[in-house]
Amino acid sequence: MSSKKDGVSCPYCASRFKDNEELSKHIDRIHSGSGLLEGDSRKW
Repeated sequence: MSSKKDGVSCPYCASRFKDNEELSKHIDRIHSGSGLLEGDSRKW
């Protein structure tokens, strides 16, 4: 079951990841954790 929409995009930089776990690790490493995903867009 494959489609064009496989994976998830980072809301900060639009990088693509295979799942939310990989996306979460990326955000923790690159975008310092909280912010946009918790509804706080003031940081950006």
